[in-house]
This record gives sequence, C-alpha cells and structure tokens, in this order.
Amino acid sequence: MEPLNLKDNRIRILCEHKDDVYELYMGQGMKRRFTDETLPDEIKTALGFINSFDWDELHRSNTMGNGHPNVTLKPWLHHTDDDYSEILWTYKNYCPDILREIGWRVRDRYAITLPMEVFLTIKGEPQS
Repeated sequence: MEPLNLKDNRIRILCEHKDDVYELYMGQGMKRRFTDETLPDEIKTALGFINSFDWDELHRSNTMGNGHPNVTLKPWLHHTDDDYSEILWTYKNYCPDILREIGWRVRDRYAITLPMEVFLTIKGEPQS
C-alpha cells in the first residue's frame, strides 16, 4: 500500500489497528509497527480527533457531520477485499468535511494525513 502524496507537502498513509498494534504503511512494501506506548505523538493526536466521531453511526446513517447529507456512501460494511487504496483517495465517501485534513476511519483502517517531514521522521529517512 503506497502513501498518497498530497499538495502542500503533505502525505496520506494507511494505518491498520489490530490486537493493540498499529501498522503504518510507509510505501515500497515497508510497514512500521507501533503500540499505544510507542506510537508517535502526531499519530496519537490524529487518532484522537478521528476516534472522537461515532463512525459506525456516520456510515450507517449515510450522513457526515452535523447530520448533513453526503454523497452516497460506498458499501463499507461489506468491504472485504485487500485493496484499501480507495480509502486513501476519496474522503467524501468516508468522513465529515471537518476531518478532511486529518483523516478518517473505516472499521479498523485509518487514513491519516501528515506533513511530509513528520512522515519522513516516522519512516526513518533523512529530511531534505
């Protein structure tokens, strides 16, 4: 799963949360694994904002934020294949506008938007 480069020097990555482990997909077949204790602060902050919403209710009701109707949602409850790339691409199908620049959740998968320098630090590459 490759990260999605965004404008303004930002990047969106996929994070899966299973069995108290967070797996961040860093691109080129690389994953970084963290626990609640080792998760970088920037990811903890994003997850805090994301998890403050009742995603099951948002997706079930086909509305996003403040009860405003959104575009027709994808059948996320029935999404079972291993191609998660769509989760990174189209926020309108998955989250309220207020979280567009932070991220969203579909079941145990998160799309998280980070500044490029934070991503490179987490990935372990030198900043340029």
